[in-house]
Amino acid sequence: MDVLDKYKKAWVNQPEDNKQLSSKEIYKLAHSSSSSLVKWIFIIGILEFIFWGVINFLVPDSFYKIYEDLNLETFLQVFTVFHYIILIAFLYLFYQNYTNISLVDNTKKLIKKILKVRKTVNYYVYYNLAIIVLVSFVINAKIFSNPEKHLDIINPDNLAMDLSQIVTISIISQIIAVIVILVLFWLFYKLIYGIFLRKLNKNYKELSKLDESN
Repeated sequence: MDVLDKYKKAWVNQPEDNKQLSSKEIYKLAHSSSSSLVKWIFIIGILEFIFWGVINFLVPDSFYKIYEDLNLETFLQVFTVFHYIILIAFLYLFYQNYTNISLVDNTKKLIKKILKVRKTVNYYVYYNLAIIVLVSFVINAKIFSNPEKHLDIINPDNLAMDLSQIVTISIISQIIAVIVILVLFWLFYKLIYGIFLRKLNKNYKELSKLDESN
């Protein structure tokens, strides 16, 4: 049982004339806890942004040769700029949520801010998963729109290969790869951000009960 649960239990069992003071204490604890959780969501967002930026910087130029062969350099450049702009926008929203939740002064406003934080984080997760699907679709559409070019890329030595069989295997492999990547990213976000969202949801429920009892 955490500190907030102990205060809530004590508040329920105490005389009616003392509940006003205790309800304020419960609110303060929920407010402090929620503010701390939102701050950590913002910090993790920054760390994730830096991590992927470093990974992108360390990837060797040879990795991008396939995009050059498929004439996708422009798409990749435009997408990268767009993606980082969106990520920065989400980081700004995370920071704004943190500053806003730190300044609220009553239970109803805190409840609304917690709901807003939850929506922002969920939109962030959905965006990242949708981007994986979108980029995979664009790249694979380009690849399979020209099967001969695809065969040249995966078979530079011009070995005897059945084109239709290679295309079929490639499509199945790409679908499996996208599904695996989506699941891994979903589990990552579920683990990292899900911990904080569950705690925020708990605070939301406690504050809702508190608000109803006042």
